[in-house]
Amino acid sequence: MDTISASTASNGRRATLKRTTRRIRKRSLASRAQISTLALSLSTTPRKAAQRVFLYIQLNEVIKLPETPYSLEMHLYQSKNTLQKMQERYTTETIIYQNEFDMKKPVFALGILQDSIDDMNTFSDNPLIITLYQRIPRHRKGELKTIADMKIEPSTKFKREVPSEIGDSVDRKSAEPQTRETISSAMEPGIIKELLTEVSMSTSAVLKEAVDDEGGEGELAPFVNERLELISRGHCDLLKLFHRKRFISNMDVLLYPQYQYKLESLTAEKITTTTIWHMYSILPMLKKFTFTNLAFITLESIYNAPMDMHDRAASLGICLSFRSTQPDENGSYKVVPFCNYYGFTSNIISDQSTNVVWETIKRDCNLTDTFSFNQMDTGSRIKLPRLFNHLLYTENVDFKIPDIDPVLDLALVNNSLHRYVIDSEMRAILEAAVVHNHFELLVQVYNESPQTIIYEGTINLSVFGYPNVNSVRFATVLTPVVSRSSKQKSRGPSLLPSLTYPMFTIIKICFFQPIAKYNEPLDVFNESEMKYAKLRRCFDIEFLKEEDDRDIAKELYRAFDDLISDIIATIVKRDIHDITQRRDYFCCQLGNLINLLLKICGADFNVRMRTKTNIEFREMLTHMYKELVQRMYDLLMACGRESLSNCIVNYEAEQVRLIRMLEEYRFMQIVGDTDMAQLAFEELKVNSTNKMIFEFYLFLNDVETLNFESASKYLVQAKDNEWEGDYFASLLKLYIDYQMEMESEELAGEAYANLIEQLRIFTTKNSLDQDAWILLYCYYKNNQYMPGMEYTRWKYENLYDIPRKNMSLAPRSFFELYMPIDCELKTPRAIKFYKIFKLFARLGAYGFAEVVFAEVANDCPAVEAYLVTTTLKMLQGHIDNTFKVRTFPTDNSIRGKMLRYYLAHINGSVEYARGRYDEAINQYKQLLSITEPDILLNFYLSLSRLGQLSFNRGDYPLAKKAFAMCLGLDGWEKQFSANYGMGRSLYYMNQLEDAIEYLANCTHAEYFVPDVWGYLAVINLRLNKTKRALDCWKMAKQYPEMAIADSIYDELNKIKFSDISLLVDDDGNEDEFMGKMDFGI
Repeated sequence: MDTISASTASNGRRATLKRTTRRIRKRSLASRAQISTLALSLSTTPRKAAQRVFLYIQLNEVIKLPETPYSLEMHLYQSKNTLQKMQERYTTETIIYQNEFDMKKPVFALGILQDSIDDMNTFSDNPLIITLYQRIPRHRKGELKTIADMKIEPSTKFKREVPSEIGDSVDRKSAEPQTRETISSAMEPGIIKELLTEVSMSTSAVLKEAVDDEGGEGELAPFVNERLELISRGHCDLLKLFHRKRFISNMDVLLYPQYQYKLESLTAEKITTTTIWHMYSILPMLKKFTFTNLAFITLESIYNAPMDMHDRAASLGICLSFRSTQPDENGSYKVVPFCNYYGFTSNIISDQSTNVVWETIKRDCNLTDTFSFNQMDTGSRIKLPRLFNHLLYTENVDFKIPDIDPVLDLALVNNSLHRYVIDSEMRAILEAAVVHNHFELLVQVYNESPQTIIYEGTINLSVFGYPNVNSVRFATVLTPVVSRSSKQKSRGPSLLPSLTYPMFTIIKICFFQPIAKYNEPLDVFNESEMKYAKLRRCFDIEFLKEEDDRDIAKELYRAFDDLISDIIATIVKRDIHDITQRRDYFCCQLGNLINLLLKICGADFNVRMRTKTNIEFREMLTHMYKELVQRMYDLLMACGRESLSNCIVNYEAEQVRLIRMLEEYRFMQIVGDTDMAQLAFEELKVNSTNKMIFEFYLFLNDVETLNFESASKYLVQAKDNEWEGDYFASLLKLYIDYQMEMESEELAGEAYANLIEQLRIFTTKNSLDQDAWILLYCYYKNNQYMPGMEYTRWKYENLYDIPRKNMSLAPRSFFELYMPIDCELKTPRAIKFYKIFKLFARLGAYGFAEVVFAEVANDCPAVEAYLVTTTLKMLQGHIDNTFKVRTFPTDNSIRGKMLRYYLAHINGSVEYARGRYDEAINQYKQLLSITEPDILLNFYLSLSRLGQLSFNRGDYPLAKKAFAMCLGLDGWEKQFSANYGMGRSLYYMNQLEDAIEYLANCTHAEYFVPDVWGYLAVINLRLNKTKRALDCWKMAKQYPEMAIADSIYDELNKIKFSDISLLVDDDGNEDEFMGKMDFGI
């Protein structure tokens, strides 16, 4: 029960309190427009004196008054305190007595300055408070009337109690709610303690008297002073007044009771009362002025606070101020106070009230923290299930959110709001301040008074400079404010919990319209009842836009395709020939299909083909039938084209085979064996059964080999198959378009701007994928665009827990051939960025990969950063004669040897890329000292190149050694290139018998290579195995359209025909018998 005592304090004390309150109020009124302080401090536009306009307030009707034994009265209060009762004698009393409830009087006037931004902010953040009290007169203890007494004496129900002569000295003004300034502005401990004591004493007075009723002493019992007992309270939002027309309206205000476990107290029934007020003005509140925006600032809670703060929660407050990011001439930082929040409650996180209340009402009327949330509700809510979602965290701080248990952990809960008005001039100044990061928001936690700061943090507001951003929830770390003397001391144990679990607060800042673009006037909203309701709450425009821009038709067609594909798969997999075999299944699917068809009809066909008659509607259904039947036919044909089994079973085995063949082909390309690579590709193209995957892999190969023209053709021909490869194809489209525009003389100047714009569009469409968000962040950081950096960081940090799209089965990329290991990184941010870098590197988008790696390069060891950046330059063809290879000092440790090997591997590849093959061979030779197979596997590419270069130069022993090291690796024993190179090296070293073994292994390849059989024919001919030689030659010439290498004909020309036996019959000679093993079959 909340009461306001009218105790008979001494006149001296009362005068002192009044003067103090008046002084506090003056200081507070001077700071009402602190939302505009920053703007006004930077603005030079003079403000003209404004005309005073009066709002007239009249009580029309009261519905459902509670049952009370004493008379009721209604108090009106507004923090500006300009309410005046319209009567002959001047009075500051703002009370309506019960006998006046039905008389439509008195009328109150509220003075407002026309076109005043200060008054607008005052009324925007301070609603009109209407409180219903019961006036309990002075009486002897034990004679308090209750509701039970009313049942005996109903005639006293509406009897107004007139104060006795002894109680006439009670000051009615003392019954008004205490002003916010008493708490927020003055913050004088003595006054706060005095007010809290008086309210606490009067609150318990009724309960104490009820307990003492039995012990009354008749006429000798002491008197109890007159007092007011709170019955119910409500508020009226006054922002509606401000528009360019004279205001006239009937407004309903609900007065909510204070519920404390019971629906009825000893002296009052607890019921919601409806009051109807007639409000009007003679002149409009706005004449030339227009407000264009509103700022809603909500302080939610403080988390991970030490227990001593929970013990003094009610005396804690938070002060928000603007602080300049650059010092002035004196080296100090300009601080502009903004707003205050006072009073927290210590609650378990999941048990807190989700109502967001007016901060001004909470502080003015509820000093004892016993209130009903409905009495001050703003209409906004805290979403507990998403409490820690979509927060913009302080950068580079681990908040350890997963360790917070909402069911067990405590929080300091505030959940209150300030609302301020912004005009076009202030918007422009705020935009400039946030875009250029001139000011930051200083968050200071104080105890009892703003002068006693105990914790503080900062919020970077630059994110509001990004297009279409209007609402952000900030999570800012609060660190202790340490004095200079204590800074010299070592940190004590009390700070350890804060270091382990950082204390932070969540503050939501929402602008009704984004401040980074032109704002439409909002005063016109107040002219309509429907539009006015929008100004009471603030929503995230991006969230609303996502809901409005959803491609519903596309989602429905995707669901339709999935349903038809599932039905086709079920029919084939279960070998269904008749509906009766699975009637229950088809009945269920028929219902699903009907629901989809109705939605598709409404979302697509009925939009494209408007109908007004039954005939037109039937024609529309005919078109719908034809299109959907054709779509179903296309789905069935797509399954058949890809192999019908692919619609039913997993095609992983086919992918593995395809990947193995592609890697063989790509490896031949990269080591320079182009003839063999072309043969492998032709065979691969003919034998591939899954054309969709094959075309996608070729698309990746085109991007990696910088063949952007061919890659762009795939993007034009590709259909929306809705599989995981589509996402990566659309991501690569950004890179391909950018590279092609850079190559074009006409578009090169616009390429970068187009890339940024396309990245923004892509991130909007794929908002749950962090890859493009991080890439966009890196580009923004390169240009020091702070709003973009904060916005993209906000997005990707909230996607860390969402699984990323991965290409589980894909050919080994060129980058992985060069750099098969990862850099050693320690910070969580660097590790996450490195994963995005690896994705772009694997896809062949090396320019994107460079931009992302630049963000983590400083976290890598210098030698590893050199290896990665050099590899990326090499893959992009940016290595020229001016590039200088680097060496780094290494020791004989395991890590030192590995770094030495990798330097030789990459530096040799650099020399190979620019045609310096002798230097490349010298670098690659350093790898010949490796003996461990696990290490050798990482340098397979360099060893193969060393073998190929040595073979081309006639250094067959070196080639043999290099190819032999490749063949000793697990998984590569039957690799075509190594076996072929080894066989040819042995042949030219005249080790013919040994050469047959490796060339025979080449026949295990999944594609036909005539040169293998040609060399086997030559070898057998030189070994006088004429029959075998002839059979091998027949195999080599099996496909006449496939040419045999000139080197084989050269070897045939070296053979003397006189030394060759012409007997080719199989006469049973053991030397002439050929089995399958002789051909490697």
